[in-house]
Amino acid sequence: MVGGGLLFGAALHPVTPLAPLAGGILGIAAGAAIAHGRAVWRIAAAAASLGLMLLGPASWPMLAVAAAIVALALAIGGPRGMRGLVGAMLGVVLVLVAMWCALRIDHARQTSQWPPLVTTAVAAAAMGLVGALALIPRHLQIVLDPVRAAVKRLPASLDAEVSGLCTRAASIWTTAQDRIADEAGRALVRDGVLKTLEVAARSADVKVTGPSEAELAQRIADLDQRIAVATDAEVKAQYQAARAAVGDQQRYREHIRQGRERLVARMHNHVAALEKFELAATGLEAARAASAGAAAVKQLEELSHDVAASGEALAELEIGEVPTTTSGERAQA
Repeated sequence: MVGGGLLFGAALHPVTPLAPLAGGILGIAAGAAIAHGRAVWRIAAAAASLGLMLLGPASWPMLAVAAAIVALALAIGGPRGMRGLVGAMLGVVLVLVAMWCALRIDHARQTSQWPPLVTTAVAAAAMGLVGALALIPRHLQIVLDPVRAAVKRLPASLDAEVSGLCTRAASIWTTAQDRIADEAGRALVRDGVLKTLEVAARSADVKVTGPSEAELAQRIADLDQRIAVATDAEVKAQYQAARAAVGDQQRYREHIRQGRERLVARMHNHVAALEKFELAATGLEAARAASAGAAAVKQLEELSHDVAASGEALAELEIGEVPTTTSGERAQA
């Protein structure tokens, strides 16, 4: 584009005072045609843009329309949909900026002493240089990976075993993206991994504070002794209430411990199901090539149900649920 702008600008300098813009437009169109083909359409669009500029005096509204035509020429054969629309709109802005750069160089006081041919050629080359940026959007693609984002959000206080399971789950998704061609299969793995990471992050919110189990056991033993030797009814009742409260703390800690054990066990089961599904899905094409496709598809469907069921069981697990029986209820009993 830079070389084309330089050559076209120099060639058109004796023909029109708009040679910097005309050379830049032709250079941009020629460079895009060389890089991405569709030469006829791109040159036709460039010619239409030049014709528009030659119809009347140059103005920024007219240049904006010409830039839109050039941007559409650059968008030919590129991405479609919203990505293509955003790329085309960005192309209009960049071509307008390229035109502004060409005009600034052509009318700059610093270039007034240059030979007019050199000034025109440099201005057209500068327009081609800036205009080349309009092709960048067709080569860029924004990929949002929810699994990677979920991994980054994991708290640092995760249990080592739970953290290791999260790492294994994330690696399953990394492999599945490249090896599983079926979109539904990839979505199943992605959702299963996200569920694993979500439950792991939720488990870190359940923090056990207060005395340790050993301290609670020592306090219970001490209170039992006090209750046994107490002779005053009021004193004995207060010790018994304290004994019941400490017992509730002990039960709550045991409940959390069991919940964590269930969490780790279900996470192991869920991650293993994901690994099994990912392995079966990657081997599906080979099974089809060996005329065993129907059996492989049936097995894959069964494994997908296993993954979904283990994920639901994992999501329903609540490790921090407070036991329903309180010390007050025990006292009433």
